[in-house]
Amino acid sequence: MRVSSKTNLLPFQAEEVLRTLAGRIKMARLVLGYTQADLAAKAGISTNTLLSMEKASASVQLGYWLQVLWALDLLDGFNAALAQLCTTNAMVSIMEASLPKRARGPRRTVSNKAVHK
Repeated sequence: MRVSSKTNLLPFQAEEVLRTLAGRIKMARLVLGYTQADLAAKAGISTNTLLSMEKASASVQLGYWLQVLWALDLLDGFNAALAQLCTTNAMVSIMEASLPKRARGPRRTVSNKAVHK
């Protein structure tokens, strides 16, 4: 059964980030002189999808956001922002604490014939 994404509310902070991203994409589009149809064609998405993005719809797939960022030549800035994720000391400590002490390869099984020789 399909569930409408409108019933799945984002946390307030996530909604703010999505609205900010949508606003900046629209602003970049206007500064560059693209119509919605132009940018949608360049990004390889439908105009309706771009319209949903500019309205900060949470139902738009991440891949479409990345395609639009690429079409606006903003993907490098997005990569720089991603580099900031999980870099605080607290996050690094949590991640390090969850690492296994050692990595093991797959176990070898010993066949019965090799054991009884």
